[in-house]
Amino acid sequence: MGLLDKFKNLKEAAQEWTEGSGPASLDKKIERNLVDMESGSELSRTAAVKALVIQAQTDKKWLDPIINSFVRVLSKQPGTTQEAIIDGLMELRKKAPSRDSDIFGAIQETFDSPSPAVRSKVVDIWTRFSLKSDAKKSDTIADLFEILTDEDKDVRYQTQDSLIKILNTVPKAALPELKKALKDDDWRVVYHSIVILTEFARKYPAPSVALAPEVISAFNSGERLKERAADCIGMLGLANPDAMKPAVPGLIKGLESKSSELRKASATALGRIGSKNAMIVYHAVPRLAKALKNDDWYIHTEVVKALGYIGSNKPALVKPHLALIENRTKTGADRKICDAAKWALKKAGG
Repeated sequence: MGLLDKFKNLKEAAQEWTEGSGPASLDKKIERNLVDMESGSELSRTAAVKALVIQAQTDKKWLDPIINSFVRVLSKQPGTTQEAIIDGLMELRKKAPSRDSDIFGAIQETFDSPSPAVRSKVVDIWTRFSLKSDAKKSDTIADLFEILTDEDKDVRYQTQDSLIKILNTVPKAALPELKKALKDDDWRVVYHSIVILTEFARKYPAPSVALAPEVISAFNSGERLKERAADCIGMLGLANPDAMKPAVPGLIKGLESKSSELRKASATALGRIGSKNAMIVYHAVPRLAKALKNDDWYIHTEVVKALGYIGSNKPALVKPHLALIENRTKTGADRKICDAAKWALKKAGG
C-alpha cells in the first residue's frame, strides 16, 4: 500500500470517528441497529440486539424505546436472536424495574418458541421469577407442568429440575398440580411427575404419601412407567408402608419381568416397604429368594438387601433362606454382592 493510500484510509477513519462521536451519531447507530434487528441476517440481528442493550444503558432516553422494540419483535425472531433479546431484557429490567410486567409477559410468550434452547431458557427464568414473587401462586406452576409434554428431551428435563425446585420451596402450591399431572394422558408428563415426586419424597416423605394412589395407578398402567414408579413406591413405603400395600402384588410380579431394571427396582421397593412393615411384603420373600437362584447377577445386590431389610423387621420370614444368603457371601459374582449378602445375613439374624 502506497503512502497516498495510507493517508486516504487515515482520513476516512478520522472522518468516521468524528461523525460517530456526538449524540446525534449515537441516535443514528441505535436507529440502524433497530432496523438490523428486524431485517438483517440472524447473525446481524443478534449482533444488533447486543449493541442495543449497551446503547440503552448508555443513553437513558433510549431505554424504554429499546425495551418496547424488544418486547414487540421477540416472538417473531429466530432462535439465536430470541435468546439474545431475552438476555437483553433481563439485563435492562435492572434499569427499568417498572417494566417487569411487560418484559415477563413477552418472555412467557416464547414458551412455544421453535427453538428448544429458547424454551429451556424461558423455563429457567420463569422458575427463578416464580420463586421470588407471588407468581408461585398463579398459573406459573401449571404452565410448567404443561411443558413436560415438550418434544425435546432436554426441555422436559430442564422443566423437571425446575419443578423439583419449586416443589421443595412451595409444596402447598405445587402438590395439587403434581397430583393432577400424575393423572395426565401423556405418559411423558406422568413419567417426569413421578421423578419429581420421588425427589420430593426423599426430603418430605409425609406429605408425599397423599399421592400414593396416583403413583400406584401409574405403576399398573404401562411398562414405560413401571421402573420409575417402583422407585417412587419404595420411597413412599419408607414413610407409610400400609399406604403402599396395593402395590405389592405388582412389585412381586415385577421380580419376574423381562426388564432387569424393573426387577432391580421392584426388589429395592419391596425391601424398603418391608423394612418398616415386613408382613405387608411377606408373600414376596420366597420370590426374592428364588431370584437369588437365577443367573441374573445384576439384581442380586438389591435382592439380598431387600431380604436383609425384611429380615431385620421380621427375622422369621427370612430364616428359611439364610443358607442361600450365606452362600452368596462367598459365591457372589462380585464383591458388592458378597458384601451385601454379609450385611443381609447379619440383619436377618444369621
